[in-house]
Amino acid sequence: MKSFLSVLLVLEFSFLTGCFAKENPAKQIKDPIIKRADIVNDNEPGLTPFVLRAPNGDLVAGWDTGKGDIMPGGEMHFARSSDTGKTWQKPYLNIKSDKPLTGISACLYNLPDGNWTFGRMMLYTMEGVWLEEPDQSKPNWASLVGSRKFDSYYSFSDDGGYTFSEKMLLSDPNKRNDFAQGGMIELPNGDLLWPWGYWGQEPLNGFKRSIDGGKTWGPLIRAWQDPPAGYDKPLAFNETAAAVCKDGTIIAVARVDGFAENDKRFWQIKSTDNGKTWTQPRQIEIIGGSPAMYCTKQGQLWLAYRDGGIGPGLGFAVSDDNGNTWRFLYHLKEPKGEHEKLFGHIRYTDEDRKKPWRPAEGIVGYPCFTKISDSEVYVVFHANNRTELPKKFPKDATPFYIVGNLLEIPK
Repeated sequence: MKSFLSVLLVLEFSFLTGCFAKENPAKQIKDPIIKRADIVNDNEPGLTPFVLRAPNGDLVAGWDTGKGDIMPGGEMHFARSSDTGKTWQKPYLNIKSDKPLTGISACLYNLPDGNWTFGRMMLYTMEGVWLEEPDQSKPNWASLVGSRKFDSYYSFSDDGGYTFSEKMLLSDPNKRNDFAQGGMIELPNGDLLWPWGYWGQEPLNGFKRSIDGGKTWGPLIRAWQDPPAGYDKPLAFNETAAAVCKDGTIIAVARVDGFAENDKRFWQIKSTDNGKTWTQPRQIEIIGGSPAMYCTKQGQLWLAYRDGGIGPGLGFAVSDDNGNTWRFLYHLKEPKGEHEKLFGHIRYTDEDRKKPWRPAEGIVGYPCFTKISDSEVYVVFHANNRTELPKKFPKDATPFYIVGNLLEIPK
């Protein structure tokens, strides 16, 4: 009997250790923690920010001071941080349009190091031209938004984002309806891929490609089958985020607007041949808008987004299997503490999820990642403040400001 029990114990121990050995590889990927929450700028209104790490190590962030939707009157302001986002200087650069009824948006990108120019940056600017002064309270708001024309330009900086070359037209000069849908990515073969597309009756969402480090860009090539399998009408994929996995697989995630039953789950496609071909779109578990993606050195995919599924906040989800499955981790931190106090208790119900906008869903949005090191990543987004900023800003200003979170990957 003792011998029999000993054999059972050995078998049980072998079985358990075998199970643990199978689980250990997955557990080697550790989830990030929020190390710090910063105020990037709350001296003026701020929407739809970007952030990147300049060649000298500074963080550079930019934001729109207007009312959103590329409405006239707004400006893009750029500011710098020399201590990984802990403190931020006053804006050093303002970009605005001098054309009537024209709004502007802009984003700064690092270009890959190579034989062209070390440390070169690219500035993307988009102008939105309106037929008349926009007013969201008027009944023609929807048609006015749909009638906008878009002109996209790019230029270069060789001094860390202080001065720029003469801008060049990037979009279709005749149709004037196409523009960037998200941030560009560098592929394993050195190409750059940039989410790009347009809306309308026959929407198109795909990518522009550069094979010379961003110096020139090819035509817009469709990547998203629209309508996808099982649908009769196009879904108009938009707001696209993309990332390159550790094994070279490209994952792209996109938002859709206003189709059956207000289903706001993200859609996803994959490519294993540097973006030449793509899988058919499929819906994933995560619900929301304004996605941004990042892949860590360890191979974990991150997805930040305006949460429309769990509750109000800037959602943060991860995938440990190249986007096959996703899991929600937490909401990023709003440094003033208002969001946690006013909205932290809200959890969306099935009834809430049937609405085009869930309660307080719009209090945050438009995250953007930049790498600081293999173990630290900075992310910015805009956040609403209903107690302090309305007293601080002009009466008709949007009470949004720019937030930063420093994310750390535990060792």
